[in-house]
Amino acid sequence: MPKCFLQLLLSVLPFISVNPQIQDMFDGEYLKYNAKYGFIKGGEVIIETEKIKYRADDAYKVKIDMYAIGLVDDLFHFHDIFQSTFSTKTMMPHIFIRDAHEGKYAAFEEVYYHDTYVESSLKGRYETDRRYYDLVSGIFALRRMDWSNLKVGSTLVLPIYFDEKFFDIKIIYKGIEKIKVNGKYYTCKKFLPVFTGTSMFEKNGISVYFTDDYRRIPVFIKVNFKVGSFKVELIPKLNGG
Repeated sequence: MPKCFLQLLLSVLPFISVNPQIQDMFDGEYLKYNAKYGFIKGGEVIIETEKIKYRADDAYKVKIDMYAIGLVDDLFHFHDIFQSTFSTKTMMPHIFIRDAHEGKYAAFEEVYYHDTYVESSLKGRYETDRRYYDLVSGIFALRRMDWSNLKVGSTLVLPIYFDEKFFDIKIIYKGIEKIKVNGKYYTCKKFLPVFTGTSMFEKNGISVYFTDDYRRIPVFIKVNFKVGSFKVELIPKLNGG
C-alpha cells in the first residue's frame, strides 16, 4: 500500500463550519477498513478516537493506523501511523505526529500548528497567513460541519498543511447515493475532491462517501487511477454498527 495512495486519501477531507449539536460525537469511536487494489486486499486501516485534555483545551486524540498485508506487505513493507490532537470546539489541530515505515524508508515527525506558523521537528518552522489543518483533523472537521445548506455542485475550498506543502483543495458535493459496502447498504453523501497539477487520475479521480446521518461515518473511498482503482471500505461491526 504505497504512501502516495494514503496521503491522497487522507488529504481530501478538511474544514468548513462546526455544528455544535454534534460536538461530542467522536469520543470512543473505533472504525476499521479494508484497503483494496482492484479485487486484491492489500491492507487495513484502523481509526481510534478518545477525548482528552491538551493543556487547557478539551481535545480529541485520533490515531489512524495504516498497514499493508499479504503480498502488498511483502512488496512494500508499509506501516504508517498518523496521530492528531485537535480542539473539540474549533477542530483546530495542536499537534500532528507521523510515524512512517515504508520499505527501507522510516521517519518520525511531530508538527505543531499555530495561527501564524507551523513547526516541524524534521523540517523546521514555516510562517503562514492563516490557520491550517493537518490530514487527520481535516477528516473530523468535515464530519462536524453544518451540511444543511449543501446543494449538489457546491464547491468547498479547504486549507491543509502536510509534508512541507500548503494545499487549497477543492471538494465538490455530488448529492446522496445508496451504496453497498461489505454486504451492508448505506445512504451516503458523496464528495469529489479535485486535484490539480497531476495526470495520474481519471476525470472523477476520487470519490468519498459519508453516511447521511448524525455520525457522518466515512464508509467508502474510491480512487480511480489511469491504470486501475484503489478502494477503502468500512468493515461493519458484528452488532450492526
